[in-house]
Amino acid sequence: MTTRTTLPVRRRSLGAIAVIVAALPALVAGCVGEAGRTTPASTPVSVSTVAGRPDAPVALTPTWPKDGQAAVAVEGGREPVASGTAKPTPTASLAKVMTAYLFLKAKPLVSGAPGPTFTISAEEANRYPERLRRFESLTPVTSGESFTERRALEALMAVSASNIAHEIARWVDGDEASFVARMNRTAKELGMRDTTYTDPSGFDRATVSTAADQVRLFTVAMRDPAFAAVAGVRSYTDSAQITKSNSNTLLGREGVLAGKTGFTTPAGGNLVFAAERRIDGRPQLVVAAVMAQRKGNTATAAINASEALIRSIGSP
Repeated sequence: MTTRTTLPVRRRSLGAIAVIVAALPALVAGCVGEAGRTTPASTPVSVSTVAGRPDAPVALTPTWPKDGQAAVAVEGGREPVASGTAKPTPTASLAKVMTAYLFLKAKPLVSGAPGPTFTISAEEANRYPERLRRFESLTPVTSGESFTERRALEALMAVSASNIAHEIARWVDGDEASFVARMNRTAKELGMRDTTYTDPSGFDRATVSTAADQVRLFTVAMRDPAFAAVAGVRSYTDSAQITKSNSNTLLGREGVLAGKTGFTTPAGGNLVFAAERRIDGRPQLVVAAVMAQRKGNTATAAINASEALIRSIGSP
């Protein structure tokens, strides 16, 4: 059983959000994000609005994090604008965004529907103690346990269950190697030129990306209302009936609709998210990512930096 929280009525429906994001033009090669390129916090940047509107570009002065890297794209912008060096850095659990996106592409899900049912393998159930010793984010599983697609996605996105990420890889492609190859093919197709996946969960430090690439991916993923729904789930109840809150404490604040946190020691704190903000008097969707925040042993530093960033862009 899962616990869901309804977003305030003033926010747009998930279907409307998907339409907004679909208005984003195709993300182009040669985007901001070249190694060594930086944008000081005080430097205004221009972000084009929705294609076809007669409006002038939106001028923004984002409050960028002092360290690490960040990127942001406003509804209709041709590419993300970024701050900090764009050297690929470990993604931690942001890799699960791609895992969820590919699961939904392979098994399309009507938003709110449970979808098909899958079974936990004996192999993954037996690996639970090992994963626990490695301090991976997990949800309890038993061999032969059933998971609907939606429940698996909620475990993946709300409590960052790495064991479910590995099972999804097998459910989609039969083995992890084939799924990881799919992840890398898709990254290339989406123009994520600074991204390399080596595992479906992001626990492997060799799975690397940039903030700009994560904005590209999250923008595309948000076009699917089912993804937008599971990426906005506030809590998850496991098979032992223990409810855990989503670690993304920005959900429901500052217009934040959906997101994914990540933390490992090599990666630091990471967050990618989508928020609705009023810019020049118009509600617009903003997608942003903050990565490589090294303060503390959780994703809190990335959440705090993301809050400062989104508060500097328009108003809720």
